[in-house]
Amino acid sequence: MQLSNKVVIKFLDGTVIKGITNDFVPTIDTFHVVYRDDERDMMKEVHVPVMKAVFFVKDFYGKKDVSKHVAAPIKLPGDIGKRVSVTFPDGEVISGYTYSFKDDELGFFLFPLDEADNNHRIFIVTRNVAKIAR
Repeated sequence: MQLSNKVVIKFLDGTVIKGITNDFVPTIDTFHVVYRDDERDMMKEVHVPVMKAVFFVKDFYGKKDVSKHVAAPIKLPGDIGKRVSVTFPDGEVISGYTYSFKDDELGFFLFPLDEADNNHRIFIVTRNVAKIAR
């Protein structure tokens, strides 16, 4: 049995797709998403290099609150993870905690600052980041 993840995918061109994936692997540059389009289920192969990020979400409604990405505690309880702020070329900024980050990897996971956030985790595509502040 494969696990399905609710995802919101943001692409560099501004396109956003909300759907389900069960084959995302952070070291592979393609995966598939099933989404609704005009009352039909559609499947799309997603190419990671043309994405900004994949948001693994609790639901597809979320909370539109830009301020949640600005202020945060200095560190996670127990000193786990490092706080970073990620800036994309379009100016969007997302802050959170990461356990590891390497410039030469396809991407890295960012965990939300607030447990009440709609995101479980966010996979950031390293090559499509303008700046990372640690």
